[in-house]
Amino acid sequence: MESDAISGICRAVPPSPRRGTVDQFMAALLRRPDRYPDWDEEPDLRGALDWFRSFISEEEWQERRGSAARRLYSASVGMLNGPEDRGRFFEEDDTIGWYMFLVDAALDHPWNYDPTFGARVIPIFTAIGRNLDLLKSVASVDVRVRRLVTSDRRQPNGGLFELLVAAAYCRTGANVSFVKEKRGGEKTHDFDVELNGRRWAVECKRLEMPEYNERERSEARRLWHFPASFAVARDKSLFADVTFRVELTAVPDDYLLGKAQEFFRSDRPAILWNDDIAYGVMGEPDLQPLQDALNVTSILTIGSRTLALLAGSYVRNAQYVLLARAKAEHNPRFMDECDLAVLLRWKNISAPSLEARARDVRKRLADAVRQLPSDIPGIVHIGFETVEDDFVEDRRYEKVMATMENFDSTGTNLETVFVHYFVPESPPTGGWAFDETTLWWGTKPEPAPLDQEVALVLPRDAARRPGMHWDTPEFSCHQLYSR
Repeated sequence: MESDAISGICRAVPPSPRRGTVDQFMAALLRRPDRYPDWDEEPDLRGALDWFRSFISEEEWQERRGSAARRLYSASVGMLNGPEDRGRFFEEDDTIGWYMFLVDAALDHPWNYDPTFGARVIPIFTAIGRNLDLLKSVASVDVRVRRLVTSDRRQPNGGLFELLVAAAYCRTGANVSFVKEKRGGEKTHDFDVELNGRRWAVECKRLEMPEYNERERSEARRLWHFPASFAVARDKSLFADVTFRVELTAVPDDYLLGKAQEFFRSDRPAILWNDDIAYGVMGEPDLQPLQDALNVTSILTIGSRTLALLAGSYVRNAQYVLLARAKAEHNPRFMDECDLAVLLRWKNISAPSLEARARDVRKRLADAVRQLPSDIPGIVHIGFETVEDDFVEDRRYEKVMATMENFDSTGTNLETVFVHYFVPESPPTGGWAFDETTLWWGTKPEPAPLDQEVALVLPRDAARRPGMHWDTPEFSCHQLYSR
């Protein structure tokens, strides 16, 4: 939500008061103004949020909502500097509270909405809300949702994935019932599905981003610190677009600094290089497009629109490190002026990096099969976000297909495996975009009781095409049938 309309609304937020408390400021930021009665209502999104909120008290919701807002603004203005914070906009101990805050912000106070994280959350909650009546009919679903917003608040993605999968079976007309967990006993599958006199056991697994990704981003920030400080000391803007050929831990500390020093010593508008460590370009960015846009409206300082205006183009799922000197007259997350920007756009194509980030599903699949019962057919769903570049996704696809081809299900009742790719995106000219790709493998020609192209998040009327989300329409390879 980085459109001019949303940024324009930001101007209506009162400036941070010189007197009064932080809580008073937060109360103003969290209030839906009556002077915007024409905001579009999103009943599916609100329905999902209200459902989740019903499992906690209003007092608890207000406390967790306010805590999420304080954390967001503290991180946005640089008040979180400890290594344990890692600059995160949210408190990891209440990740589901952060998700609910984002939904609440999208509905009622969009100046607090974060489009990058929102693209990962809003489509999921909208899909849950779209299927809310079906989900409420699922046996024992209340137990799962209550746990999701309370004891599992730190890691809610698995629970949300279970709800999406359960809704897909409900849409086929199946009877779905969650299995009650046995405390202290062996792990069971997630839910049973009954349709046309047949029964299946379903287990869901959600892959999370590996720690390698976070470590790599930390290394990128560290490497960019040196040339950024060098540029700021000279009151100069700087932009670098770098592709690393080695792991970032193997890059010398002064590698990018040396490139910056070479550029500033030269009379050229930019320098190009290509060596064993990396190839790239470094020069002075054109701030005029950003400044022209700021003459019209405020813009979210850390957002895809700012990055695209500074870099000159938008690249989906690109990695950035930004330092900007900006003026914010109202909401500190938005800027009205910017006269200096130091920006790094980077990616890593080294084999170790690709292997570490292209996480396979083998372990999750093996774990899921062990939780399936031996007396009825079993179905496994594995889901994960793919927010990496195409090099990583090509390699991940190779791994997944090899796993499916070579996985030995002998002695089990495993009948079908679904692999769901979720691709959230925060484009610079809109709220969010979402791609979804489904792979399936099975012992039968059709992955009963679901359609082989089942979508968990996208609505039925969404545009579809064969192939993976990063492929051209002419390339199609989205299913594997094993006899």
